[in-house]
Amino acid sequence: MKFAAALALFSVLAHMRQVNGNVYAMHLASTAAVTVDGQAATQQTDTQGLRFLLRQCSGAVCPGTYFDGQRLYGVTINGTALPRPEPSDAYMRALRIVGALDFIAPDFAQRGGHVLDGGTVALGGCTCRRLFVSGTDATPMEVYVDPRTWLVSGARSIGGGTAFAMRDYRRVGAYVLPFRIDRNGETIEQYTTRNVVATPLQPPQGLIAQFLSKPSTVALDPASSTPDAMCTLGGISVRCLFDTGNSGVAMSLELAEQLNLNPVGVFNVRGLGSYATEVVRAGPLQIGGVRFGDAEYVVLSDIHRYGYDLVLGADVFAAAPMTIDYAHHSIAFGVDRPADPAQTIALTFDNFVPVVDVFLAGQPAQLAVDTGDQSNVNLADDFYSRHSTLFKPTHVQSVGGIGGDSVELMGTIPSMQIGPVVTGPQNIGTTKTLKGTADGHLGAGFLSNFAVLLDYARERMELLPSKKT
Repeated sequence: MKFAAALALFSVLAHMRQVNGNVYAMHLASTAAVTVDGQAATQQTDTQGLRFLLRQCSGAVCPGTYFDGQRLYGVTINGTALPRPEPSDAYMRALRIVGALDFIAPDFAQRGGHVLDGGTVALGGCTCRRLFVSGTDATPMEVYVDPRTWLVSGARSIGGGTAFAMRDYRRVGAYVLPFRIDRNGETIEQYTTRNVVATPLQPPQGLIAQFLSKPSTVALDPASSTPDAMCTLGGISVRCLFDTGNSGVAMSLELAEQLNLNPVGVFNVRGLGSYATEVVRAGPLQIGGVRFGDAEYVVLSDIHRYGYDLVLGADVFAAAPMTIDYAHHSIAFGVDRPADPAQTIALTFDNFVPVVDVFLAGQPAQLAVDTGDQSNVNLADDFYSRHSTLFKPTHVQSVGGIGGDSVELMGTIPSMQIGPVVTGPQNIGTTKTLKGTADGHLGAGFLSNFAVLLDYARERMELLPSKKT
């Protein structure tokens, strides 16, 4: 019986290979029409094996996601890829094993995969062959194969869960591919084009830091509570804010008009409020001895009033390690300091903003590292509403930011811990209307006590002692 079952499974996989050969190794490019934030957009999906790059494009503005076969990343409009916080990697890996037909590859078992024969099952008018498919670090799946065509009709995680159906198969070169994918009966993908690409799928590439000198140190404005410096864009000297709370790079409306830039797309901005704005392409950008090429900048209509015209966020910080030394009013690019496990504070990323675990008077929380926020700790309104005993407000102050103005309730907490750093009393606040990233922001008021090493590529931060001169 075991021999007969093995022979039957071998026959199923052999038939599937006859239909779709080595499709699991090919680079496939697909497009679909979608709606993003109420606007018509084009979804571009590139896949090869377990990897995929999905981008949703409005004009030339194409944010997206990338899966490298192990981890899922968010991708900025400038191609910077940072890990996403969702713990869905095992499930995503399983979906790619099925979607790419990786399980029919001759070396699938050698790479730790398993395919078992599950007999036959009735599915949507098809008496399908059921296969149990599992891979290393992947959620086990049931896969249903139509023996009339030897194409996959559907799949779901073993024991139930989300059900996927593959429909509208068409020939694309040497392969037969689905042009429609349903999830629990609703269409989630309706491709308009699918093609085989001769060149391999390349991972997304963000901005490249070109060092004229390395390491490169830039003087910060000693009068500013946030890290501000002079830089040049398109040959114009402007003041820049180094803002880890920004998901990319942005410029003021006044600078965009001065440079006479034309929009290349639209973007929805969220801060204390939200608004739709334009995206422009500009460059080169030079910060001291570091140069970046052309990039797409979100245009902000409400930052010029704060005294700066460029906001440099994730796209710049992800390009090289940086150390912001508040005491010595400098920022150093490209200092590749060996990691010290005793000092390392792990970073995760939420919408391209670094997030750290902290204890606020013993209460665990996750705070976004936000060098553009002048506060010590600025809690999101909804987090404080759930933990209102953390501190008693003693006074109120007005605050302004992207998208609007608000008020911040201020108080103190007796202690705070972040990694190996334990402090005494700290100023703390909560801003009305601040939805924020994570549970709130760890701002420049706290960070200014240290030299702050940020290494996005290694997902780490260090708070180094820094004596004021």
